[in-house]
Amino acid sequence: MHAADLVAAWEQGSDRTPAGRGECLLDTVGIDPVRGCGLSVGQRDALLMDLHGRLFGTEVTALATCPACSERLEVSFHLDDVRARPPGDPTDPVEVEVEGYTVRARPPTAGDLAALDTTAPWPDATRWLLERCVLGARRDGREVAVGELPEVVRVRVEARLAEADPQADVQVVLGCPGCGGTWGALFDIVSFLWQELDARARGLLVAVHDLASVYGWSEADILAMSPHRRSLYLELVRR
Repeated sequence: MHAADLVAAWEQGSDRTPAGRGECLLDTVGIDPVRGCGLSVGQRDALLMDLHGRLFGTEVTALATCPACSERLEVSFHLDDVRARPPGDPTDPVEVEVEGYTVRARPPTAGDLAALDTTAPWPDATRWLLERCVLGARRDGREVAVGELPEVVRVRVEARLAEADPQADVQVVLGCPGCGGTWGALFDIVSFLWQELDARARGLLVAVHDLASVYGWSEADILAMSPHRRSLYLELVRR
């Protein structure tokens, strides 16, 4: 991605919700919003992991806090370590039979997350998504509303949907060297990639300011430079 395109994506997504930022990031790889909304969450995240690899490499480094002793630790892993291959097409509906109920549902899509972001706050986002993704439920030949499904049925449906689209919910197992405790942490590629994009874009704009102040060059000319050439000029300016 060219520096100007990176800054444009950052500017477009700066005031967006997390799901909206995901749309902006997909747009940089040629996925328009209509197509992007139809991707399963896992499909979207896999594409964004690819984008992270192209922009920043495949190694991920982050800070985490132990929930038991509050010790801060640095975590590093490769994106391939958290790749999860779906058993089939993750946009296909699944059917679950449990406790006499038959439920047909589809895994959540990126469009569902965008809709959730623009909906009035729900006390339980997971339940809201389930109600949106259930295509039909029956018991003894009778249609059943999603809100009438017993907890055991909802839990089984949610588990089956997670199995169908495993990339949508990646948990990284972390260990604390201080107390020896272990826990699972969600790896949210949208938030993580956005943080890195934000830092890179802000760094580029600082470079534009420094070079334009000294040489009078335009933003477009500075961003069009190769990273190596731009860095060399910055070294000269900042001596």
